[in-house]
Amino acid sequence: GYDMAVPGNHEFDYGVDHFLNLAKKATFPYISCNFNREGELILPSYIIREYDGVKFAFVGVTTPMTLRTSTPTYFRNDKGEFIYGFLEDETGEKLYAAVQKAVDDVRAEGADYVILIAHLGNGEEVSPWMYNQVIENTAGIDVVLDGHSHDAEQVIVKHKDGKDVIRSAVGTKL
Repeated sequence: GYDMAVPGNHEFDYGVDHFLNLAKKATFPYISCNFNREGELILPSYIIREYDGVKFAFVGVTTPMTLRTSTPTYFRNDKGEFIYGFLEDETGEKLYAAVQKAVDDVRAEGADYVILIAHLGNGEEVSPWMYNQVIENTAGIDVVLDGHSHDAEQVIVKHKDGKDVIRSAVGTKL
């Protein structure tokens, strides 16, 4: 009964190929605006659903910490070079740009509301990719549903244009 899912770090615990095979079998789409192989996105960045004439866009984002919190060798080729990634630069700018592009794309397609379905978290160890840093460095998101840190905080963070964005943590195990 799922409408969509975002891969988190544990989706890769048995390897990227295993996850991709499971994702193909799923009856719902996986979305992520930053999961890539050699710079090419692997999954759709977003989906748009219409309910009672209102368009809701769901943008997916996966924590770049996945490279460290899952098994790093799963993301490398036979030569030991990383071929999979999550736009994990030191400043966060690549991740922010990917999220902003997806948000801009869905707004251009007429989305009334943009919901970031995130697996980012709030711990300092995930900086500069924490949910609040992504919100503060982007504009156009209305709500963030966030996992990874397993907390249940409900907070409001201003995006870069000063609008309030609700962040709702989803806890653990739904």
